[in-house]
Amino acid sequence: MSIFDEYYDEHNLGEYSDMSKKELVIEAEYLHNSLYNILKYVDNGGTDIDVIKAEVYDGFYESRI
Repeated sequence: MSIFDEYYDEHNLGEYSDMSKKELVIEAEYLHNSLYNILKYVDNGGTDIDVIKAEVYDGFYESRI
C-alpha cells in the first residue's frame, strides 16, 4: 500500500469517489492556485494576515474539498 492509499483510507476520501476526474482536477488546480497566490504574496513581502486569510477562505469556499 502506498502512502497515498493510506492517506485516502485514513481520511475517508471515498466520499469524493462520485466526482469525475475532470471535477477532481479542477478542484485540485483551484486549491493549488490559491496556495501559489499566497506564497507569491508572502515572497513579495506581503504581511497582511487578512489578505492571506481571504485567499485561504476563498479557496475553501470555492472548493468542495
